[in-house]
Amino acid sequence: MQSELHLVVVMLLSLTVTMFVEFFRKHNLRETMDDVQAFFDGMGTQFANVVTLVVAGEIFAKGLTTIGTVDAVIRGAEHSGLGGIGVMIIMALVIAICAIVMGSGNAPFMSFASLIPNIAAGLHVPAVVMIMPMHFATTLARAVSPITAVVVVTSGIAGVSPFAVVKRTAIPMAVGFVVNMIATITLFY
Repeated sequence: MQSELHLVVVMLLSLTVTMFVEFFRKHNLRETMDDVQAFFDGMGTQFANVVTLVVAGEIFAKGLTTIGTVDAVIRGAEHSGLGGIGVMIIMALVIAICAIVMGSGNAPFMSFASLIPNIAAGLHVPAVVMIMPMHFATTLARAVSPITAVVVVTSGIAGVSPFAVVKRTAIPMAVGFVVNMIATITLFY
């Protein structure tokens, strides 16, 4: 018989165990509860960030749809002869460039992902086949942005410019982008 533990249960159980360990380590209930409050404050901040990105992305997508951009992209893709593969590559490149400029993978992904089902339907391609490489492209592109937190922290620890870090990540990430496209086309298209 196999039992399942859900993520929330595991998190709360871990928090409870950690709370007891901290209490016995510090012998100060007030300090321990302040630390627990910091945990929940951090969770709330991250939740607010995610919700904000989702809402902003939906508003952006709705705006683009309202002004006819999505229909124009679908018509352009249908008449350009690029087909699903060409549009997939272009969308992944666009979203990767946005991730580099913004320093975030989430913001551009949330902005463009909700547009893809309509574009994919117009090209007779499963939406997941177009969304998946876009997701990977934003993840890879973050490592090439000199304003991404991980690049800034890494450069600070190493004592070098963020551009020195980006110079070292650009080629592996570009290769990853190409492999992402080839794998998607070969395995799923």
